[in-house]
Amino acid sequence: MSAPHAVHKSWALHDRAVEVIPLATQTHSKAPREELREVEPCYLARGQGCRVFDVDGNEYIDFRNALGPITLGYRFPDVDDAVRRQLDSGIVFSYPHPLEVEVAERLVEIIPCAESVRFLKTGGEAMAASHRLARAFTGRDLLLTCGYHGWLNTMSRPGVPEAIRSVYSDLPWGDPAPFVEAFERQPDGIAAVSVACSYADLEQGREFLPALRSITQRYGALLIYDEIVTGFRLRRGGAQEYFGVIPDLAVFAKGVSNGMPLSCYLGRRDIMQRVEDVVISSTFGGDALSLAAAAATIEVYEREDVIGTLWARGRQLHEGFTVLCERFGAPARFEGVSPLGQLCFDPPELFLRFNAELLRRGVIPYQVCYPSFSHAEADIDEALAAMSEALAAMREDGLFD
Repeated sequence: MSAPHAVHKSWALHDRAVEVIPLATQTHSKAPREELREVEPCYLARGQGCRVFDVDGNEYIDFRNALGPITLGYRFPDVDDAVRRQLDSGIVFSYPHPLEVEVAERLVEIIPCAESVRFLKTGGEAMAASHRLARAFTGRDLLLTCGYHGWLNTMSRPGVPEAIRSVYSDLPWGDPAPFVEAFERQPDGIAAVSVACSYADLEQGREFLPALRSITQRYGALLIYDEIVTGFRLRRGGAQEYFGVIPDLAVFAKGVSNGMPLSCYLGRRDIMQRVEDVVISSTFGGDALSLAAAAATIEVYEREDVIGTLWARGRQLHEGFTVLCERFGAPARFEGVSPLGQLCFDPPELFLRFNAELLRRGVIPYQVCYPSFSHAEADIDEALAAMSEALAAMREDGLFD
């Protein structure tokens, strides 16, 4: 692969965009960094397999994978063909499409907690739906949250009335003690514990999640898993399948449809039935294109060892990077498990320079490096070669003690 070219077209488009689009993007995590103006692509024009191409024509091995949804690969034939076939019949209709039933039935087969399923478009939206269901089912107002559940459920930023903040408490991953204390203070007030796994310390879930399950059952509260990233990546059935600890409700998104916008909230039938009076309803919840993509994605997972490949390619990346860090004395590492390992530098400021060096060499890294089914061993080797050159350049500049 040739060295990346300049990114002048990207930044010219970005400078146009900021005049009409705040942050020049709809997604905060996709906003380009001014410090990387000379090397970071602001706009990607197409993807193929594990690679993407920017508007300047530069090619990159991609570990962002659209922030996680691309588990199979860009333009994966089975998924794209299914979407094209469905497009010939229509996108959204005046009554439900049969795919709603078919995909829901498959998810009930795959996901341990799923007895009933409903569809929406984004993970954060579906998390908000699960929170509302939990409150309706229990008749309680308070929620204990752990981890990021999307912008709708983020209470720490401006724009959230204090009355709404007051019914949320954000507690840390890995330690059940603050959750016990919260229930002891308000034993009849907490509707649910809503938890997303920590990437860097994911294996703490082996003790932490059973503890949360026990606590919630003791106090008559619900346990909700945010499986937006862990679903169809850690396992098909997410963290609940991986750890064997079953929640009452869960949310899946991202990998379930390999990039098409689809989320689902699912779980116990008696809780899910409350949508009848709670009224969680969306015109586009059952759009047939995304459901066709989900059906095809699920079929690929059935036919191929997608999960095993994600683990294997991630392991290859983690182990290779560890060797490089030892060789160059780089204060860096991957933390967590290989399908969603977190890339860490000490101090964290070195990560920005590492980004710059990799982008010049045709690799897009991310705080969480996501392997896809389309990453072959040769692609990981090529990325590791670029990482070797990047770390060598950083050492030459005296950035490592």
